Amino acid sequence: MKIRKKILTLLIFTLLCATAFGDENKNSSENLKTKSEIAQYFGVYDPWEPLNRRIYYFNYTFDKYVFLPVVDAYNLITPTFVQKGVKNFFANSVNLTTTGNSILQAKPKKAMKAWGRFSINATLGLFGLFDVASKLGMPKPYEDFGLTLAHYGVGDGPYLILPFLGPSNLRDAVGSGINTYALGALDPYEAADIVDIDKPGVVALQGIDKRKNTSFRYYSSGSPFEYEYLRFFYKKYRKIQMETGEQF
Repeated sequence: MKIRKKILTLLIFTLLCATAFGDENKNSSENLKTKSEIAQYFGVYDPWEPLNRRIYYFNYTFDKYVFLPVVDAYNLITPTFVQKGVKNFFANSVNLTTTGNSILQAKPKKAMKAWGRFSINATLGLFGLFDVASKLGMPKPYEDFGLTLAHYGVGDGPYLILPFLGPSNLRDAVGSGINTYALGALDPYEAADIVDIDKPGVVALQGIDKRKNTSFRYYSSGSPFEYEYLRFFYKKYRKIQMETGEQF
């Protein structure tokens, strides 16, 4: 509940900012802010902003003309219960990286909780297709390698917009790559000849599932400072994850 309240508060703050800075019809001479002033206000280190903005627009174009149409087709042809099973399967695999990163951070209790959650869903939940652990009231701990690096004092580094993937920073981009490699190397489903999560088709399905369950749409805020708001939100989002260690 605490983490949901923090996220809700952050969303409300961001929306209020968008209203305050995005309304050009009210007191424009007094309220108009330059982009440099807004960037300074939000205080996120973004030395590669020109390149990031180009990638942001590329992602918007890809999203509009490729990704979202594919997601719409997926919604159209895939039964709801199958979509839910796919979502549960990929969500359960996150428990493996949480287990590993909890061990790296010397958090054995969290590692056991994450492994317990994975094991319950992988067995009673038919390889993770059903989220039995949540029905049993088990917590959803979360760690990734970016958070592990942060745990040992590695700073955010420059803000990044990754092609296709969206907001990140240098530390989290490295962490994401290591997470992906580690999950593929340690995948118990592949070892049991059930499914290979490294295969292109499975990776594509995971991307479709993730985009389907992400409500964000590029340039839908109506604010000229959407880039700045998203950059600010990502920084705070990761800070909340570091503070709470929960999955959401």
